[in-house]
Amino acid sequence: MKNTKLSNTIEARKTSRTEGRSPFLLWLIWVVWVPLSIPAFLRLFQAHPPLLQLIATLFGVALFFGIYLLASWRRAVNLVATSTLPSHTEALTWLTIAALTVLGLLLTLLSGSEWQTLFYFTSGYVGGSLLIRRAIPVVFVITVLATVAGWFAGLGWLDLAQTIVFIPAIVFITRIVMWSITTSWQLNDARKEIARLAVMTERLRIARDLHDLLGHNLSLIALKSELAKRLVNVAPERAIVEISDVENVARTTLQEVREAVSAFRQPTLKSELSAAQEILAAAGIAYHFEGDDSMIDALPTTIEAVLSWTVREGVTNVIRHSRAHQCTIRVTRNADEIGVDVIDDGVGASIMNNSDNEGNGLRGLAERVETLGGRCKTSPGEGRGFLLAVSVPLTQQNHDVIMPESIIASLAQPISVDPPVGSDSIIERSEQE
Repeated sequence: MKNTKLSNTIEARKTSRTEGRSPFLLWLIWVVWVPLSIPAFLRLFQAHPPLLQLIATLFGVALFFGIYLLASWRRAVNLVATSTLPSHTEALTWLTIAALTVLGLLLTLLSGSEWQTLFYFTSGYVGGSLLIRRAIPVVFVITVLATVAGWFAGLGWLDLAQTIVFIPAIVFITRIVMWSITTSWQLNDARKEIARLAVMTERLRIARDLHDLLGHNLSLIALKSELAKRLVNVAPERAIVEISDVENVARTTLQEVREAVSAFRQPTLKSELSAAQEILAAAGIAYHFEGDDSMIDALPTTIEAVLSWTVREGVTNVIRHSRAHQCTIRVTRNADEIGVDVIDDGVGASIMNNSDNEGNGLRGLAERVETLGGRCKTSPGEGRGFLLAVSVPLTQQNHDVIMPESIIASLAQPISVDPPVGSDSIIERSEQE
């Protein structure tokens, strides 16, 4: 199924790339030289040659132009599809050049010097079919053969000099026209690819932001809603407070989603630490912070955003998966880098074995960190629990981000934001204790 989708995607890109390109227009590069043969036909019929010679000449000329037009059409179709000449010359191309050269040589020697113009067509095909480093020796050979055939056919020195100049000139002109057309196509393909990658990058950014936002805030809404349901008969006033908190979180989530989609939202580390304390308290998990405010002051915007997402993703995983009693967030900083660790004392293997979570939340976080040249580490905690450790260099350089097909495919996967309710929910467990 994946191979079929990938094949369909590749075919769609090829169709989009060749859309609007006509092989007929490219074919004109070779067809435009055909009128050069008209004077040769006029001289042939004016000379009134013997019938057998006339038939042989017409058959040879028809065979020449049949091969020439068919081979040039095939070359035009291939160039429309690939936008460049192949680095490896096919055997059929060499055979075509050889056939055109031999026919031009025979017709010049047997039917007169006027058919020396056939070498011009051969040189035009060479210019549009071979790379320049291969075309040069071939053109040299064709020029020598055309000159020798013209000398045996009785051409004067002026006509021979014209042949020596025209054959390389036609190759050069054809090659320049081919280069300009294919370069224009390649630039157009590059613009389309840049636009496609820009759209893909924006989709990836929105997917990451929405996953982090919704996973965190929906977990908080689920916890407070469950708590309010249990308190509605026991402590109605407290239940009203929790319901109000749910309303506020829902409104805040809506605003954050709008800002994330519009690329306006830039989370701060202090706000995420405060939100982490709130959601952990609602879940009945003890919160402990190691560090001080001076470590997170005056951070570059990009670094602070990544560390903020680290806190949000780590705390969300603690709430949803760990069944922990305590969560510690540690901020460390030195002259070269700053790091954030999220540690819990719950069931650490649950996150490591959860492929959906690792494929969306932690993988997305790792991509953010790698973009800044940092490190993202996940491992079981000391004894038990789970450790999420992120460190980012304070001095940023340009890092190229490569998006593999697996990341693109992950965007199509559904993101689970189911609240942790049921027999294993944190609130039930805390009440039982």
